[in-house]
Amino acid sequence: MNPQTRLLKQLVVEDAAEANVVFSSLMGARANVAAGLIIGSHGNNQTDDQLALLTFKAQIIHDPLQVLNSWNSTINFCEWRGVVCGRQHQKVVVLDLQSHGLVGSLSPHFGNLSFLHTINLQNSSFQGGIPSEVGRLFRLRIFGLSNYSFTGEIPSNLSRCSNLQVFSIGYNKLSGIIPKELSSLQKLETLHLRENNLIGEIPDSLGNLSSLQLLNLSDNNLNGRIPNG
Repeated sequence: MNPQTRLLKQLVVEDAAEANVVFSSLMGARANVAAGLIIGSHGNNQTDDQLALLTFKAQIIHDPLQVLNSWNSTINFCEWRGVVCGRQHQKVVVLDLQSHGLVGSLSPHFGNLSFLHTINLQNSSFQGGIPSEVGRLFRLRIFGLSNYSFTGEIPSNLSRCSNLQVFSIGYNKLSGIIPKELSSLQKLETLHLRENNLIGEIPDSLGNLSSLQLLNLSDNNLNGRIPNG
């Protein structure tokens, strides 16, 4: 058991600040791995990944810190701020733009970032729904979208992201039920859904999440008990 996992067993998430500590500790652990993947790429050809990122940028209506200024055709997309590509390919593996005050919506073209394993967009002002196309990201391991204004329901097809380890979408305005399909995510370590508008019964099947270390469903309108794992 690694030190980050031991730490998670001792943590109880009580507020947004502590939620960010939990997420950041996990993010840091994986960042050590991601650091070995960073490359300076050559060439400037349009790719699915570059187009997906430009579509993401187009849906940002406010960028107070101008963090996306580098996202242009004069710079290879693997060198854009917040973007990490793999060592052996020009494919985006990490998108980390947390706490930059971005305002906008999340593009469905996110689903085209086929090598993406980490999304960290916490502490900004995104609105609208979580695109169901995210369910195509079968390499995804970390999904951090806490402290936004996301609405709509949790896409049930996130169950296709079989490598998902961290799912942190607390402090949003999501509604509907907790999809029972999430119980198939056997690598999931953190499920943080605090302070949304979720309703219905807590799925008993969440007790099947054998890798789960941290579960926070508080401040919703849920019924039932936390299932035993």
